[in-house]
Amino acid sequence: MATIAPSFLSGSLFGAALTASSVYLPSVILSQLSLTSTHMLKAFLTASACSAIIIYLTNHFTKVRLLPRTNTNYGWFNAYDANIVGGLLQGVGMALTGACPGTVLVQVALGMKTAQSVLVGGILGGLAFVLLGNKIRRSEDVIKGGTVTEHTVQQRLKVKDETAVLGYELMLIGMIATIDHIGLSQDQRDFWVSPIVGGLMIGVAQASSVLLSKKTLGISSAYAEVATLFHRLFTGAGMQVQYSNIVFAAGVMAGAKLASQRVPLAAESGIDMSMPVALLGGFCSIFGGRLAGGCTSGHGISGMSTLSVSSFVTVAAMFGGGIVFKHVWDAI
Repeated sequence: MATIAPSFLSGSLFGAALTASSVYLPSVILSQLSLTSTHMLKAFLTASACSAIIIYLTNHFTKVRLLPRTNTNYGWFNAYDANIVGGLLQGVGMALTGACPGTVLVQVALGMKTAQSVLVGGILGGLAFVLLGNKIRRSEDVIKGGTVTEHTVQQRLKVKDETAVLGYELMLIGMIATIDHIGLSQDQRDFWVSPIVGGLMIGVAQASSVLLSKKTLGISSAYAEVATLFHRLFTGAGMQVQYSNIVFAAGVMAGAKLASQRVPLAAESGIDMSMPVALLGGFCSIFGGRLAGGCTSGHGISGMSTLSVSSFVTVAAMFGGGIVFKHVWDAI
């Protein structure tokens, strides 16, 4: 109970924030990958800017330590190989489904068509990673050859945390201001809140997670936990199951449902896709998320806010791969 209640509450706030900010909508995600809207990007940048401040203050003025994301090295081609491949797979998953590991939970809670198939595909992706994750790694001797000891931007640049965080904040503010000034791909729909306000709401959810659970936001591990639970139930394997992330995911769905009953939502029922495409997209998102050690929330909102190099690499691969694949997919 000591961990279940905080996990559920922080998940509920995150789900409500995703819903109110409209970033859960498949059309918003797909239009971002098509480069026809910046609603998702502006909310994402604002949430990351808020999170960076929250993480800095927590690490420097409390006893809680929120560690950066380390690289995931499988010994394939460089020290960030699994971050790159996992990010690319997540980009493919987003382009196929208009969803990511967190937003699909909101879509399921709101009854969007095909969202349940995407969710099932995600659980299958989690199960595949549980069964195959260690088998696709090369030997520890090979992996040690690419060991990374400096995991953050400030460590790489040899600057103080304050300097790095200030630079990051100025960069994000500059990007948001540039988007507004130039008018890059603005979404003309009338959302309940602006993407800036939506990003601030996600920042509040981040603060609640740090305050209540002593950890940053992240969702893809919940799929692996569910997959581990199923594997244990059906095979009797003595695999240890952690439930805090499953509870967090349940909270996301509950918060989304409650928020949908309190705020006006954009009229959208989902996107048309076949069940095989939905399953494949969900599978890619979660297998890629676990391979990279985090998803759009874990690496994007939280990891980048700790200035983790691995998170910048993963997010670049995620959105770069998603943008390229979306244009190719649309052309087919």
